[in-house]
Parts: sequence; structure tokens; C-alpha cells
Amino acid sequence: MVSDIVCECLVKKKADVMHIAKVAAFFLGGFWISYELLALASIHDPTGMLGPMLLIVGLFLTVFFGRRILMVEYEYAYFGGEIAFDKISAKSKRKHLIDVDLKSVEKIGRPGDESLEKLSVNKTRDYSTSKSDENTIYIYFKDVKTGDNTLLFFTPNQKMLDAMKTAVSATVYREFFSEAKKR
Repeated sequence: MVSDIVCECLVKKKADVMHIAKVAAFFLGGFWISYELLALASIHDPTGMLGPMLLIVGLFLTVFFGRRILMVEYEYAYFGGEIAFDKISAKSKRKHLIDVDLKSVEKIGRPGDESLEKLSVNKTRDYSTSKSDENTIYIYFKDVKTGDNTLLFFTPNQKMLDAMKTAVSATVYREFFSEAKKR
């Protein structure tokens, strides 16, 4: 009888400076476009009803789509030596991002490690709460689909870390998990 470990973890993206800037730019752009539609409709509409209606619709659409940018969560699902990463926007829209086979992982570490700078990285993905979080780790692997050397940041809980121990190679286990016990 085979016993597979199943583990899921849901984390909320913390607002950093870049995220706040994107949200602010989106809302300011949406409000500006709504105001411009109001001004344009006021000039061309003799009844005066089209402008306020366009303003209300524009503001509604700005808030509706802006909350998808503002509220971001990541879900990690571990099953049978593979981790699936999903992005959840506004607690309603789910997008599958990537599957990572832990046998292909060459290195695991913390964002502050000096060995991180020595890695040859083609693509960086950040699915963590924030890189400054003490529980955030990175995995370095070769993506099977694209062939790129990928660096992926995420914030697993302790249950997921324990599940990952069984699937990584012996070298990765010695480098990361045995050192983690010493800390």
C-alpha cells in the first residue's frame, strides 16, 4: 500500500511598495478615464444624462477590476513529490501558475543566502507573502516546459516543509534541511 502525503497552504500577498504603486496607478487611471468620459459626454450630449451614467459605470468597473489587483493570494498544493502553485485574485478567480517536480530541484535556501547570487537564473518567480518574511524560501530548478533555470520564492508552512523532505534529492536535503535543524 502506497501512502502519499497531501498538503495545501494558502498565503496572502503582503503589500510592498511595487504592489501599492500598481494598485494606485490602476485606480488613478480608472478615475481619470471616468472623469474624461464625463467631460466628453457633457459636451456631446444635449440631455446631460450620458455623462453621469458613464462616470458611474467607469467608477464601478475601476473598483470591480481594481480589487482583483489589490487582493492576491497564493495556494501551494503538494501531492506525490510535486508542488502546484495557483494564484487567487479577489477570492474568486483562480489561475494555475506552475507545477514543480521536487526531484528537479537543485537548491533550496533562504532569500538572504550568499549562494543565491552564484546561481545562473533565467527566470524569477515570486509567489511568496514577501521576500522579507522569515518563512520564505526559494527553490532553484530547471523548468521542464521552457528549459529555463528558474528561481521561485514561496512561503510554505511547516507541514509542507516536512512533506518536501521526502521528495527532494539527498544533496538538497543535506544542504537545506539538515542546516535548518541546526538553526
